[in-house]
Amino acid sequence: MMKYGAEHIEHKFTLSFTESEIRGQWRDVFLAIHPEDGEEFPADLIEPSILVICNLEGEIVQVVLHDEGCDCEFQFTFSEKVKIESYVQQLRY
Repeated sequence: MMKYGAEHIEHKFTLSFTESEIRGQWRDVFLAIHPEDGEEFPADLIEPSILVICNLEGEIVQVVLHDEGCDCEFQFTFSEKVKIESYVQQLRY
């Protein structure tokens, strides 16, 4: 996770499914994100979570990092996004 325009820093984390809902032509998948042992997220992130927007066929359209339930100034690195997408594709929601 990194602030937009900042240097790429990879973080190690685990994910857990929280909920899924259909919104018109989209399925929103909400995930909790947990730092692995010994890992710390950026201090500016208070309560990070993830929104993954998929079409109804399950194809991922967008991965959004939220803080306290809202869009924030942080984004995922490429490899972090790949990890999240792989997790979502294995879900049976």
